[in-house]
Amino acid sequence: MNVRFWVEGEEFRLGLEEGRGGVFRVALNGRTHDVSAEFLNRDEVLLNVDGRVFNVTVSGGRDGDAVFVNGRVFRVDKKAPATSSGQERGRTRKREVSVSMPGRVVQVLAEEGGEVSEGQPVMILEAMKMQNEIKAPRSGTLRRLGARSGETVEAGAVLFIVE
Repeated sequence: MNVRFWVEGEEFRLGLEEGRGGVFRVALNGRTHDVSAEFLNRDEVLLNVDGRVFNVTVSGGRDGDAVFVNGRVFRVDKKAPATSSGQERGRTRKREVSVSMPGRVVQVLAEEGGEVSEGQPVMILEAMKMQNEIKAPRSGTLRRLGARSGETVEAGAVLFIVE
């Protein structure tokens, strides 16, 4: 089986072949790995990739999935990111960052009205007993913080906006 998906706007091609004893042969962008999985519940799995274990939790959202891997969060889209006039998606307009699962804001690391760089941690969010850095999707001005330290947020809530 072959699958295409996008993580943070970057395209990945995945080939999957079932092997013996529950081990799969996975080809990802030209590199091959042996992968086995142990499902802990409907949304959480332990993946053994070439002898390294990863705790993976998937939370489905309206436009894609939030995938937590050993505490880091990734946005996974099943469709190619939209483009506008040949420019990278979202470069000419504000970007809302929302949460795909309920959680609690542990710490806010940036100030409203301040400048942030792409990839800069803005908040630490605790969800499913794991703390995750929520990073700025692009460089710009932090226009609105939707939650403060200690507050709980529901799935779909806007955490902050970067313009």
